[in-house]
Amino acid sequence: MERSNWWGGIIVGLLLVGGVSWWFGTQINKPFYPIINSPRPIKGPAQAGLLLEEFSDFQCPACKAANSVVIEVEQTFGDRLQLSYRHFPLISIHPQAFRAALAAECANDQGKFWEYHDKLFEKQPAFSSSDLIGYAGDLGLDKTKFAACLNSEAKTDVVRADMREGDKRQINATPTFFLNGQKISDWTKLKEIIQGKLLGS
Repeated sequence: MERSNWWGGIIVGLLLVGGVSWWFGTQINKPFYPIINSPRPIKGPAQAGLLLEEFSDFQCPACKAANSVVIEVEQTFGDRLQLSYRHFPLISIHPQAFRAALAAECANDQGKFWEYHDKLFEKQPAFSSSDLIGYAGDLGLDKTKFAACLNSEAKTDVVRADMREGDKRQINATPTFFLNGQKISDWTKLKEIIQGKLLGS
């Protein structure tokens, strides 16, 4: 009985040592990327009368369709509108969406969130790591820094913070828009809704 316990202790010890070694190995092999607290992706003047918040998923086909509506809204209302983008990847049905969100935040660290945001919707759903790094190069970003950011998953906390906010607001589909804090039921009528808000109706 004592011999059995002795062998059991050795096996448990070996498993613990192996697990710790594996964990350290994964950390050592991750590329270094410094902590950078970049401003959140917001377009438009702070004094704009309207704030449009979008919770979106880069792998979502409806979000891609909505992006053309958002572009039209920006062109129509200009500095009367401020746009805030929030990540809400539906990872249960869009397995590459979280990685795409991380990539967008890596682009944000180099000052090109919105350009990369548009590129992701243009190229959807081609979101392999090589694709994402290639898009960074297309936009003139430093590919070495971008790859280190992406491969280290440095922006996980940023993306998850947006997801928690979405959960708090009981979001269950993308895209979901809020105009001055009020949820919009039909994003296809975004332009008309904003126009009505500006006219006070």
